[in-house]
Amino acid sequence: MWVGLVATLLAALLGLASGGVWSMLVMAALVVLLTALYGLLFRRTTWLRLPRKRSASALGAGLALVVLLGSGSALGAAHPPAPASAVDPAPTVSASPAASTAPRKTPTPTPTPTPTPIVTTKDVTETTPIPFESTTVESATLAQGTSTVTTTGVNGVRTTTSRVTFTDGVETSRQQVSETVTTQPVAQVTTIGTYVAPAPAPPAPAPAPDGGGGGATALCNDGTLSYAAHHQGACSHHGGVAKFYR
Repeated sequence: MWVGLVATLLAALLGLASGGVWSMLVMAALVVLLTALYGLLFRRTTWLRLPRKRSASALGAGLALVVLLGSGSALGAAHPPAPASAVDPAPTVSASPAASTAPRKTPTPTPTPTPTPIVTTKDVTETTPIPFESTTVESATLAQGTSTVTTTGVNGVRTTTSRVTFTDGVETSRQQVSETVTTQPVAQVTTIGTYVAPAPAPPAPAPAPDGGGGGATALCNDGTLSYAAHHQGACSHHGGVAKFYR
């Protein structure tokens, strides 16, 4: 008896927790109905203490069935089933001949966003050589037809700073910011000689032997001839007499 009561109580509590009072009555009536049917079929005394007569068991089963049906109806009214629209929210579209023949609209593709280019700037410094100039000067102390480099030429240096713009890492423009001559060039100087040596003097004519020489009477020490008629005073202005011819 206690086992049946406990089972009925547990079933009632389970129904109460899941669906309220009507669910509790349904669970309790279901247990009573099963117990009455068991006593009706096997003619045994159950925890309900019904008489073993079939009429008593049938009466108990009938009462339990009535309670079960009534509680089930009340439970269904209290908890109606969800409408079909809540179960299947997708609307049913009936195809009509006009809709089937209408041209389908092609979906417009979503344009791909154009990436924003990355622009950066950088100052670049470059150096370029400045060629030196060449000049020549004349020198009277240097022999004509000769030349020499008196000053060696040196190239200068020009420094240029430019602002370079890069778009996505590729150079797209270049603008000059400044230009400075950092080293001046040195001109190369070449000296050309103009000196011309004088021609040597012609040699003095050799005196004629034995007093010949066109009437000369003596040969002076400086190589000139004296035409004095006497030895005295000959070559007095030419360093003296080197040799008399007469």
